[in-house]
Amino acid sequence: MSLFRVVDWVSHLIPNASAIVTSPFFEDREQLVVGCEDGQISVIDAGDKQYQSSILFTYQSDHPVLQMETGEFLPSMRNILAVLSPSKLDFYKLNFEKTDESSVSFEKLFSHAMSISAWNMCKVLTETSLQLIVQTIDCKISLFQGDQCVFEHCALRALHPGPILYSSPSSSLITANNGFLNSVKFSLLSSGSQKRINYDWFFNLGDTALQLEVFESNQPSILVLCRRHVTCLSTGGSIQWQIRFEAVATAMCVYTSYVINDPLNIRFIVATSDDNLLIYNEQKLVWNCHAHMTPVALKVSSYNKIYENVLTMLSADGKLLIGYLGTQPNLYKVPTDTKIVNFAEKMEQLKGLEKKIKENESSGGGGLGKKDGIGLSLTFGEKGKRTIEHNARNNVPYCTLQLEFANLGDITKLHINIMSELETPSKQIVLNVPANPSVVKSIKMPLDTLFGEAPVDRNAKFKLTIDTDAPVVPLNQLFKEFESENPQAIGFLVHGCDAANVSIFAASKSNRYRVQSEHVGLLEVAFDELISRIQSAVENVQIGANIPFEYISEIVEFIQEAEKTKSVEQTTIDSRMKEVRAIEALSLNNCKSGNLDTVSCLDALFEKSYRELLEHMDRYTERKLGIEANYANLASLFQLASEISKISRVETIINGNFYRNTQQSLRDRLMWSARNEKGTEIRLIEKLCEHSNKELPKIREEDEEGDEASAATN
Repeated sequence: MSLFRVVDWVSHLIPNASAIVTSPFFEDREQLVVGCEDGQISVIDAGDKQYQSSILFTYQSDHPVLQMETGEFLPSMRNILAVLSPSKLDFYKLNFEKTDESSVSFEKLFSHAMSISAWNMCKVLTETSLQLIVQTIDCKISLFQGDQCVFEHCALRALHPGPILYSSPSSSLITANNGFLNSVKFSLLSSGSQKRINYDWFFNLGDTALQLEVFESNQPSILVLCRRHVTCLSTGGSIQWQIRFEAVATAMCVYTSYVINDPLNIRFIVATSDDNLLIYNEQKLVWNCHAHMTPVALKVSSYNKIYENVLTMLSADGKLLIGYLGTQPNLYKVPTDTKIVNFAEKMEQLKGLEKKIKENESSGGGGLGKKDGIGLSLTFGEKGKRTIEHNARNNVPYCTLQLEFANLGDITKLHINIMSELETPSKQIVLNVPANPSVVKSIKMPLDTLFGEAPVDRNAKFKLTIDTDAPVVPLNQLFKEFESENPQAIGFLVHGCDAANVSIFAASKSNRYRVQSEHVGLLEVAFDELISRIQSAVENVQIGANIPFEYISEIVEFIQEAEKTKSVEQTTIDSRMKEVRAIEALSLNNCKSGNLDTVSCLDALFEKSYRELLEHMDRYTERKLGIEANYANLASLFQLASEISKISRVETIINGNFYRNTQQSLRDRLMWSARNEKGTEIRLIEKLCEHSNKELPKIREEDEEGDEASAATN
């Protein structure tokens, strides 16, 4: 529940209200103009009439109001009101007396007749004048400059009209029609050419656009509000970010904060159909509150110097509300009556409870069981599509983990360690109780909290083929939590890591699956998940795969070469450190003895040696990080070899934790595990994974590559 709520400052019920606009008609404060479907136009001065009816003037026109805009449409005449109706575009001037601002009158300046019913309009700000573009119901646009019509009936390439917007940074007209966002140069429209209009760029929104806004800064952006998401694009059509909503959006307002001087961030408010206001700073949800209505129009205005940046909302039923976000503490709550406590009765209840506690302890039911020890159970809780944590990547889902303890007894202090890895399974939760043995629990996170759907990559370097004796199961049935409709190919991408993707293919002709990735550590993750789902979908299925010794050999050779280079760098670093210390000692001795003739030479020598020392230290750190990363990949391949051996009913000592928590080298560890065997590291690994022939035929990927690719394509 949100702490803030919309506090009602001024509210009106105006039936058939359809449009609102704000502008400083009087002095330095803004006024609100409300247009209705029955042609009524009302002027509201909320900053001067806080506790009374703030409607200054009501004008009855002959046509329904679709949209209103204000600006200097004529030279030397500021804040002219442009009112768009289906058949006319009228321009009004609001006259008022400075001695009595409540005396307001409308003066109709001029109008333009529309031969085709109008739909909407937008302002075009040029260097010399302010113009209006009007879009008709048949997707034709007309340009008006004051009382002149520059051009009309310029047809857009669309079937249904939608929101339009003029982008000053790119001098282009932005249109949203048929689920697409389009951009066309304004100079092409104003040229009067009858040729077919070609868009500079277009973007598939995948939803119905409701509103367009432009944010002008050093990096101008275009905001598109759709029913289920808001998308931010550059003026060149490149997507910057996107936010998806749980409810249908109804209105949006981009505003500027006068308190926080941050001109680069886009601040905007989105109203949703579940009566909520979502306040964003770029992609970050700053706050949300309940609006007690479903706004279809939203403005941020300053009606006087006290109430600045207040919200103006209009609902579909004509309710107009001007308010602000605030709390409503209950300062006048009547205190409850003081109850008289019977202390004698309470003492008897306390004695009874103490007696029950002693009886329970004597029977052995209240303390920590010596045999059972402490208990820990892990269960998954709520899963969400998008986290709002400030330090998380965009659009990353979340999944809560519930911990339940048992047999705690008199334990008052617990140490909980959480370890999580993606490449290999690990002991996820370690509960360490002082003076008691540790309790270890493992849990496998849901796949959709680790991965998101991504395009498949058939050219990935690392691949693993899986053979079965049953027809392949469509991948869109195996992975139902994803929205893929392709039964023979699916791709996954680790949330927050653009380079970590893995693809799975199914070949129905050969009853085989293939896992492919540019990240060798993801082969085990995808293999384990795929095997478990196949075994759940098909009973008594026989599965086989070849252990990827070539990948293991490649990583082992890289580690060996990197270890040699690291040793050489370590020797060089030791030599350079001795050299630097010797130069420092010589410089100090010369300074003490007063011999300053060689100081400049020693400084140059010291600078050269120190620079070389830093370079070798950087290379040493780079080698060390590379070795650690490849050891993690090797552990993942060891776990993959263990799982492949397991489905072949062969037990092996090699697994993901084979080389961890040991001070031995990889060769010493392998020789200790293989006992009396000798040979290279890869030979020892093959010996540890050695097993009898499988029941399934041995897989040769070079012979089956074309079959699998054609089957996956079909």
